[in-house]
Amino acid sequence: MQFAGFGVLFVVAVAFADTLDVCLKDMGCMRGTFMPGYQIEEFEAFMGIPFAQPPVGPLRLKNPVPAEPWEGVLDAGMAKDSCLQRSYFAKEWSLMGVEDCLYLNVYRPKKRDDENLPVMVYIHGGGFFSGSAHPLASGPEYLMDTGKVVVVTVSYRLGPFGFLSTGDEHMPGNFGFKDQRLALQWVQQHIATFGGDPKMVTILGHSAGGISTHLHMLSPNSKGLFKNSMSLTGTMFLPATKILRDPLSQARRLGKEMSIDQAESLSSQDLAKALREVCPKKLILSLDSLKVWDNMPHVTSFPVVEAPSPDAFLTEDPLEAHRAGRINQVPWLLSMSSRAGEGSLLIMRAFINPKLRAEFNENFLEHMALLLNLPEGTPVQTVSEILAAYDFKGESLNNETMLKLAEISGDFNFYYPIYETISSYLPYANLEENPLSMYIFEFFGLRSINTILSGSTDDFGLGAVHMDDAIHTVHFPIAVEDFPKDSEDAKVVQRMSLLMTNFAKTGIFHEASTCKATDFKDLGMCKYFHFGGNKNKYLEDIQSNMTLTAFPIWKKLFS
Repeated sequence: MQFAGFGVLFVVAVAFADTLDVCLKDMGCMRGTFMPGYQIEEFEAFMGIPFAQPPVGPLRLKNPVPAEPWEGVLDAGMAKDSCLQRSYFAKEWSLMGVEDCLYLNVYRPKKRDDENLPVMVYIHGGGFFSGSAHPLASGPEYLMDTGKVVVVTVSYRLGPFGFLSTGDEHMPGNFGFKDQRLALQWVQQHIATFGGDPKMVTILGHSAGGISTHLHMLSPNSKGLFKNSMSLTGTMFLPATKILRDPLSQARRLGKEMSIDQAESLSSQDLAKALREVCPKKLILSLDSLKVWDNMPHVTSFPVVEAPSPDAFLTEDPLEAHRAGRINQVPWLLSMSSRAGEGSLLIMRAFINPKLRAEFNENFLEHMALLLNLPEGTPVQTVSEILAAYDFKGESLNNETMLKLAEISGDFNFYYPIYETISSYLPYANLEENPLSMYIFEFFGLRSINTILSGSTDDFGLGAVHMDDAIHTVHFPIAVEDFPKDSEDAKVVQRMSLLMTNFAKTGIFHEASTCKATDFKDLGMCKYFHFGGNKNKYLEDIQSNMTLTAFPIWKKLFS
C-alpha cells in the first residue's frame, strides 16, 4: 500500500554508528551500518545495493539488465528512493519516487553462528502501482528481532514502468516481475556472503506482493530460486488482478493520452520507442485515463502472457496453469484478514467522502460491479443477484449498510479467490513434501491500516482490515506508530515473527493448521491458524469454519 505523506521517507536517513564492510565477488565492496531493532538493540543493514542497471533512457520499458561492478566502496548505509509511482489509495493521488530505483536491502543479525541462516525475501504490496522496499515502509525490525534469518527487501518497477506492454518483443511487459526475479537471482549469487543460505530462500509478500509470490511459483523461469513461498492476503485468483489480453490497445490508449503522434497507428516498435522518450511523470499520470469512476478500477497494471523465450515470465494463463497443476510446488502459506476488513480496502474511500458517497449511490449497482471487480460486461442484474444472496435490501451505501457491503466486497475480492486458490490446488498437490498452511488474522489491536484509509480512529466494526497482519510482521513506521513494547500488539508481533521464521526454516507454519484435500468436500474448509482477540487480549486457536454464501455465483463468474 501507499499513502499520503509517504514521500517524507525519501529525505529520512537511518542513523548509523560503526561501519561494516562486505565484498561481493565480481561486483565490489560496500559499507553497511547498524540499525536499531524493535525489541533488540541493533542488527546489521546493507541498503541501496544495485541489482540491476538503472531502467532509464533506452532501458526504460525493457527487461532488467544485471547491475555492473562499481568502483571504490559503495555506501550501503542508506536506502534508495522508491520507484516512481502514483498512489490511488491516498486521499490525494500523490506522485513520488524516481525511475532509477532497482536496489535491494539486506539485513542480518549482529550475532551469527558459522552456519548460514534461512533467507526471507520480502516483496512489497501496493496494487502494482505503489509501495516501497524502504525500511520506513518495509522495515525488517520485527523479523530481525528473532535473530534467526537474513531479510532482503526488493524494489520493482510499478505502474506503466513495470507492466506496460505491446504484446511482442518490442515491449514484452511483466517488467516488475522480472525485476523481482533478477533480485532473486542476485540473492542466489550473493546472499551467502552475508551469511544467508541460498538453498533456504523463502519469498513472501502481502497483497500485490502475495500475488507476486504466487506468480513466481507459476513462472517456469523462477523455478529453483526459492524453497518456500508465502502468498499473504493475495494470489493471482484475486479478481482485481487479471491477465491483460490486449496489451497493445492499452499502450496505444496511453500513448494517445500523452499526445504521442499517431499512437493509434504506429508500429509496436515505433510506439515502444516513443514511450521510452516521454516525460516519466507524464507516463505515470496517464494511468488516470484508465479509471472509470474515481479510483476504480483500483488496479490497471496487469501481467501479460508472453511468447516463450529465455527471459519470459509468463508463457500461459497463470490460472489455467494453476488449475492444471503446472506450478512449482513448494511449502506454501496463505492468509486473509477479517471478511469486512478485507472488503473495506475498496469501499472505505467512497464511504468516508460525502461527495463520493453521493456519486456512488447515484449509480449504485454499476459502482458495486466495479467495487466487486466483476468481469467487464457483467449485467447489473448479476449485482442484484449477489446482493440478494446476502439478503441485502436497498441500493445505497450508508452508515447502516457499509458493514454488510464491506463483507460482500471481502468475500468477492479476497475470501472466495483465496478459497479457490487452495481448493483447486490441493487435489494434485504433494502435501507430504510441500505442506500448505493458512492463517486468518482477526486480531484488532492498537493500530490499524484502517486509520490511514479512513482518517478516523473509529473501527466501524470492521475488525482487522487488509494488511493489518502486515503491520504486525513488517515494520511500517512511515504510516503506523510503533506498538508499545509491553502491549498485546507486541505479543502478536513476536508470535507472528516466530511462526514465520520457523516456516522459513521448516516449511511448516503450525503443525495443527496444515490443509488436506479431503477437507474441501461440500464447500468445506481446511484447518487454519486463527489470530484473534483485541487490544486488551490476544487469542489464538485452530479453526476450520468458513461461510461461503455466494461462492457458486463467484465461481460461475470467474471460472
